[in-house]
Amino acid sequence: MLNIDLDALEARQQHLADLVLVPTPPLQAWTPRPGALVLALDIQYVGDDAHVSADLHHLGGDTVGTFAGVTPASFPYLPGFFCFREGPPLLALAAHLAREGFPRPDVLIIDGHGLAHPRRFGVACWMGLALDTPAIGCAKETLVRFSQKPPLVRGAWTPVEVDGQTVGAVLCPQDGVKPIFVSPGHRVGLLDAVDAVLALGGEFRVPDPIRRADQAARAHSRGETPGASWTDLGLIPPAEPPWDTR
Repeated sequence: MLNIDLDALEARQQHLADLVLVPTPPLQAWTPRPGALVLALDIQYVGDDAHVSADLHHLGGDTVGTFAGVTPASFPYLPGFFCFREGPPLLALAAHLAREGFPRPDVLIIDGHGLAHPRRFGVACWMGLALDTPAIGCAKETLVRFSQKPPLVRGAWTPVEVDGQTVGAVLCPQDGVKPIFVSPGHRVGLLDAVDAVLALGGEFRVPDPIRRADQAARAHSRGETPGASWTDLGLIPPAEPPWDTR
């Protein structure tokens, strides 16, 4: 394992958290609209190989494509600091797609957390800052406590709070389905984050673009041959974020 100063890393994470923008009136925020280009991202690990995946999807419309590849994970697993492990491999994938000529997404939807993190800086915040792009975290588990679950009715939600401030939502995505955890990552307000996740569509707990990305990452990590559902990008070179992550 790398020799890591956890106090310095926590200070760095808190510094980056201060750079996150969550718009409130009168600041203009990104809002979900039909046809917006969504980049859904997920990751699976085999040792220190990060099998990263992306699903490009027009909100309320068609899927551009689903992609998976592998890139090194250079940072160890440390509880509470997962953004520093997951962020660089996901950034490498996003940079690769840009080099391949795919258009810049309007919003990132990441299987992980944004502000709903003990230090208000999950991987959705990391990626939103790295790409200066609106970003939303959408996770199956929570990192912080919440007071109550919403009714199991599509669109119902209850707040997630950190230090008395609302940082996310426990959201019921479909009638009768267990809730998921949604939080802003960067340049998105909470209500718009909730609306965007609901607009992603699907019949299951996890919205379809994240579900497709998850399936592609798992298939790639198992060495499966891609079919019509996803494209193998092979080995993806690392990409450096626009700040020091040490």
